[in-house]
Amino acid sequence: MVSSIQLARTGSGAVGSLLTGRRRYARALRTGLDILALYGRHGLSLRRARPDQLEQVHKRAAEAVTQLCRRNGAIWIKAAQFFSCRPDVLPPAYIIALQSLQNDATPVPFGKVEPVLERAWGSRWRDRFLEFNEVPAATASIAQVHRATLRDGREVAVKIRLPEVAELFEQDARVFRLLALLLAPMFSQLDFVQITEQLLDMTSVELDFRNEAENMRRFSRIRHPPRIKVAGLVEKMSGANVLVSEWQHGHRLRDYLDAHPEKAADLLSLLFASYLQQVTRVGVYQADPHPGNFIVNDQGEISILDFGTLGRLTPSEVRNYSKLLYGMMGYEGDVDIGQLFVDAGFVGGNPDTLRELALYVLSDRMKRNDFGLAMSDLLEKFRENKVRIPDSYIGIARVLITLGGFLMTYNVPFDWTPPERR
Repeated sequence: MVSSIQLARTGSGAVGSLLTGRRRYARALRTGLDILALYGRHGLSLRRARPDQLEQVHKRAAEAVTQLCRRNGAIWIKAAQFFSCRPDVLPPAYIIALQSLQNDATPVPFGKVEPVLERAWGSRWRDRFLEFNEVPAATASIAQVHRATLRDGREVAVKIRLPEVAELFEQDARVFRLLALLLAPMFSQLDFVQITEQLLDMTSVELDFRNEAENMRRFSRIRHPPRIKVAGLVEKMSGANVLVSEWQHGHRLRDYLDAHPEKAADLLSLLFASYLQQVTRVGVYQADPHPGNFIVNDQGEISILDFGTLGRLTPSEVRNYSKLLYGMMGYEGDVDIGQLFVDAGFVGGNPDTLRELALYVLSDRMKRNDFGLAMSDLLEKFRENKVRIPDSYIGIARVLITLGGFLMTYNVPFDWTPPERR
């Protein structure tokens, strides 16, 4: 329950942010009113609407939200990416629309990011390089990457935090917290305050590239399957606002598979096996597996990029999720799938209810060899039945849904055999 004191404190802190970012928030207000009007025009008939009618309303509203996040940029795009992997929170139409913001953002002119390099390395920062391409190789919500060559001949990727991102985050964080408190009473089955704090905590960590540098060190120490690569960090040149790592030659995964569809089964099975190992054996996994974060070279090796978000599991979570995932795949023998969900921390339903929901979804999807949609549909069923999903599982589900989508897109039948049993 949200207290009036908590709301007052959060609201007072948000007033200044509302004034400073009034254009973004006025745009958000207009979008919110338009969406309320859209649903309001249908009124109570939504409860009696056919699924296809309701889906059309969701699609129009979701597109409006997506356009808002794209225009407001920065943390709004990060929020869209976060919620695009939360089928336990949003209907499928929103998930599909928001996923369009996982692609590259609009590049920032180099003249605006160069001061970041000057603060990190001094006014003579160019002396560190033989070449530096001012045209970014990739741009995301909070940073962009430039290709360069060091004086010793090494090719590197220079990731630069975009200017004003930290200030925008401080403004938006106050407003997001206020919105979460206002929305909380309307959605009692979801803890909007907790979900918002997860988003803000994750983004705050990503804004400091020293955290990503430590994630890279930790992830590189894992004994990965052959042909899975991790770029080396250039320690002395990396700091809070700039991260320098070895340049990975090759092609983005989706571009490569579009050009070489015959390689899809080999590469996607390798990638899925790697993530399954990360989750069920190591307890540390790269938590942002969108297509731009995988580079395929001519030797068939896959480089994993971007360690701003690293999923971490406790030993007990590793054990429980290993049993749960392998149980859903049919490799734990005769097990009670409902009890496995309870043991893994799912709250709000008894084992019988969870078993019925899981088997209802899995039996249909598994027959069609569609693991990604199975995970997505299962979270949707849990959301509809007000089952509370552990926060740690949301990150895992995001990974599995994304990778399962790759398999479906390229018609790759998944090999359900766990990595250690192959």
